[in-house]
Amino acid sequence: DRPDPPRALRLSGVSGTSLSLEWDPGFDGGLPQHFLLRAEGPDAPPPPAALVTSGFALTLGGLRPDTPYDVTVRARNARGDSAPARLRAVTSALPEAPPPVWEQPPAAPPGGPED
Repeated sequence: DRPDPPRALRLSGVSGTSLSLEWDPGFDGGLPQHFLLRAEGPDAPPPPAALVTSGFALTLGGLRPDTPYDVTVRARNARGDSAPARLRAVTSALPEAPPPVWEQPPAAPPGGPED
């Protein structure tokens, strides 16, 4: 049979350009399975799908800061794909760079050099 969808899809980390995800596998249909992840955001080019062959966690990178993404995870085996598990997540805003600090050269000591 085709595998069951992943369960308990959750966000484990967020940055300005990535989302880290974890999930629990569903029944594999009696065959080896792997997972296909995809993130789609408005006005953002979709990053390539990521394929996970082992483990139940992945970080999707190359995303835009401060952007909502619809993430789907599907299990896949030789018989086909599961229904998707879905999650909406928002990347964080990039921190603003601090203004440059201009250092003044140290002032010459008063009185000048001693003779």
